[in-house]
Amino acid sequence: MPGKRARRHFSQLSDFERGLIIGMKTAGWSTHRVAGQVDCSVCAVRNCWEQWTREGTHARKTGSGATRKTTRREDRRILRQAPVDPTVTRSTIRADAGVAIVPQTISRHLAEANFKSKRPFRALPLTPEHRQLLLQWCQARSM
Repeated sequence: MPGKRARRHFSQLSDFERGLIIGMKTAGWSTHRVAGQVDCSVCAVRNCWEQWTREGTHARKTGSGATRKTTRREDRRILRQAPVDPTVTRSTIRADAGVAIVPQTISRHLAEANFKSKRPFRALPLTPEHRQLLLQWCQARSM
């Protein structure tokens, strides 16, 4: 549709934009005019203004969900353990980092940082030629 403004989906309003919205609405501007000026949706302007009139603040609400169990410093300590020894276990990382969290949390932190788990070989993988030679050696000594 020509002339239709492209909407910025899933973008959050910055504190500056929220301040602009409140200032313009306080000055008597219409919701549509403010939305065009700030380049956001009418619904975002309306929600921001309703929050201002209801709560007296324009600050974003904190997100829902579980609170973090580790601090940033503990997160860095966990991530520092992985490159030192790629075969280290989650329990060892937890003991070395000194944090009381479940191993799944450590796995999630490592996955967020794109660290892949590496397990030590129990035995070297054999090539087909090695298998054939080993079979011949065993058959020759079976008696």
